[in-house]
Amino acid sequence: MAWPEITRRDFLQGATLAAAAGSWPGVASAAPGDLALRQGLQGQTDAVQAVAHAWRDRPEALRDAPARPDPEVEDLVVVGAGLSGLSGAWWFQQQAGRPVRMLLLDALDDLGGHARRNEFVSRSGRRLVGYGGSQSLDTPGLFSPATHALLQGVGIELQRFETEFFDRGWARRHGVAGSALFFDRREWGRDALVRPGRREPAARWLARTPLNRRAQAGLARLLTERRNVLPLATTPQARRDALAAMSYRDFLLQAWGLAPDAARFHQHDTEGYFGVGIEAVTALDAWAAGQPGFQGLALGEGADPRLSPSARQLLAGEDAYLYHFPDGNHGVARALLRALIPAALPGQGMVRLADVRLEHERLDEADAPVRLRLQSTVVGLRHLGPPGTADRVELRYLDASGQLRSVQARQVLLACWHRVIPRLTDELPAAQVAALNDQVKVPLVYANVLLSNWRAFQRLGAGGVQPVDGFWGQAELDFPVNMGEIRCPAGPQEPVLLHLGKVVLPTDAAGRRRPPREQAALGRQQLQGWAFETFEHEIRRLLQGALARHGFDHRRDIEAITVNRWAHGYAYEYMRPWDGYWPQGPLPCEAARRPWGRVAIANSDAGAYAYAHGAIDQAARAVQELLPDAR
Repeated sequence: MAWPEITRRDFLQGATLAAAAGSWPGVASAAPGDLALRQGLQGQTDAVQAVAHAWRDRPEALRDAPARPDPEVEDLVVVGAGLSGLSGAWWFQQQAGRPVRMLLLDALDDLGGHARRNEFVSRSGRRLVGYGGSQSLDTPGLFSPATHALLQGVGIELQRFETEFFDRGWARRHGVAGSALFFDRREWGRDALVRPGRREPAARWLARTPLNRRAQAGLARLLTERRNVLPLATTPQARRDALAAMSYRDFLLQAWGLAPDAARFHQHDTEGYFGVGIEAVTALDAWAAGQPGFQGLALGEGADPRLSPSARQLLAGEDAYLYHFPDGNHGVARALLRALIPAALPGQGMVRLADVRLEHERLDEADAPVRLRLQSTVVGLRHLGPPGTADRVELRYLDASGQLRSVQARQVLLACWHRVIPRLTDELPAAQVAALNDQVKVPLVYANVLLSNWRAFQRLGAGGVQPVDGFWGQAELDFPVNMGEIRCPAGPQEPVLLHLGKVVLPTDAAGRRRPPREQAALGRQQLQGWAFETFEHEIRRLLQGALARHGFDHRRDIEAITVNRWAHGYAYEYMRPWDGYWPQGPLPCEAARRPWGRVAIANSDAGAYAYAHGAIDQAARAVQELLPDAR
């Protein structure tokens, strides 16, 4: 079919962006209203990044400019109101041993950082809530005592997800378990939607794909045969050594002898775990992640120290993947906020975290002991005297109106990205600056689509569509979670959220092994060049191409779209073979997070680990570094 011209639609249902007063370029503030109901492009938008990028490009413009001083001296200023910053504020309040006054500053227009909430109201009047970033509490059985203590301290009872909130049987009852594979004609020559049968032989469903016969035959062998494809490696340890020295793509092409299109079939399978494609992931990590091809190798039991942190977690974790608030880990951010600023999130109990309106206007009340100031970009930090003896730190920041301000604090917790920190201060040694700059964030996009119904998915017999080497990584019906007034749909005639995700990596048809940090930097450039229209077009193209034969019409069935752009996304994890110091060390993150004077460093970068519990653990460590000077 011919694709229609798709123009950007205004899906604003509540608040809108308005140009703010002030002379600093690109500053925008949110109009009053429920920020979560805004659709379109969210997250690290051009408006949000304009301040930081202008400051990056012209630091001299703010270095000596006059700043309006805040009247109060804070006990603690936290830079960053993501999960790590909020956790750090909570830990500090709990352990300081006295009443404390705290200010949190964040450049975004909502709290939670990557743990972002998306809200929608359907044409039927139903309110739906989804996640725009950090998704779930992954593998609680591996959480540290500190993470468990914080979750319990803010009222999150993990066991209730197992018995009360998460509807484990929802997909099976409605006939939408599993996903179908979609081959787009733009990449594969023809559209093909393939739903492998539950016990259907691989060769049979592969025959329905556009893959050539050699690729089909190779994939059938890969998925079914128990072969030792490393015959020269005669022991489990030798086979692990061989896998740690090759990429998963090389393992498929060389050890298994697959055709390039067969490797292409698996190209994106590792991105969700490791932030890179199969050409930049070791075969050993791919084994731990459950990729096919290792069933005949007899690799032995237990983890391997060379595995990346995510691979270790995948191999060791046994928890079901169901610890999910309706708004993802924004639910954790809300629990922390309620503990810190109760007036901003009325109500009590875990259930009300999901459905109560967050009162943004109460986040920054002058007399409150804890205040959160959004759309406030910190641009400078210095001790008022030698860092070793100074009793105060001054921070300079641009507020939502574009006004340059300063605030003094007795302690500072930096829960922002590592690469920002060297731009804030000249107090750090060169070696620590180099270690901070080692962290390159993985760029990614999470989109939520409000569908008026999901009949097409029920007719398909699947709850998701997985594009094969397409623009999107996956498109799946939202988690079936019931919490408070937020309910999952009872039938296919009801509205539902569809979640799409993409790790943005540069295309390399030759399969060259670009270093992961280089992939991330190139992907970020690519992502920031795409307008909202690009994402909308690709969403409509995917859904119409995959589901039209099942009665889907993108013009009729799509009610709203929110795209969450995270150009600076998740923390980079150390991986073989790129990081030769892994796992024996010394690790750059350990050198990067060293405190100095009255400043400590948290955030997921500080652990080189892109999980919510990692961010919480780093906050707990950083606060312990501050506490000797906090009393």
